[in-house]
Amino acid sequence: MPSRLALIATLGALLLAGCAREEIRTYRVPKEDPMAAVPPAMRTASGATVPTDAGAAAQLAWSAPAHWQEQEASGFRRGSFTIPGDGGASADLSIIAFPGDAGGLGANLNRWRGQIGLPELPEADVQATVEHVDTPTFHVDFIDYLGEADGAPTRIVGAILHFGNESWFFKLMGPAELVAAETPNFRAFVDTVAPAPAP
Repeated sequence: MPSRLALIATLGALLLAGCAREEIRTYRVPKEDPMAAVPPAMRTASGATVPTDAGAAAQLAWSAPAHWQEQEASGFRRGSFTIPGDGGASADLSIIAFPGDAGGLGANLNRWRGQIGLPELPEADVQATVEHVDTPTFHVDFIDYLGEADGAPTRIVGAILHFGNESWFFKLMGPAELVAAETPNFRAFVDTVAPAPAP
């Protein structure tokens, strides 16, 4: 009988010890930021998102000079042309649209400047390189930068406009002499840009 009492006492002690180990633990979990899942390029300065479905995005139409060679638009490009020049030279025209202000005009122009070896400019100075023009349909920001790429004089002429909650970038880049010769055609091309007819 004493051994039975000892066994009961031991079990009781173990049970109490086991109960003493149980405790309630609490953890702090950071509140999830719903914008964290949204790619930066899809955010506006206010933090709001804009439509991302390319099929639902507003579209533009244009008329290009006959000697420009239209290429298949792929990736981010909404349109693409190769402009042939003398001696096998060619320039590239890309048409890209991003939601909202796409990071701001100054940042995008400095990105273009960097592509031809030009230094980044403070916001006020880069804004001073912009020529503001009203086409038949849009207010357009034109730029013309001369720099160098791969050791050769290279020029970028560009046009930026806003349509359908998107910033549209038209960039003609290539050998400086060829791009300079094509600049009047580029400006005439931008004049034709207008909302695409409804299907």
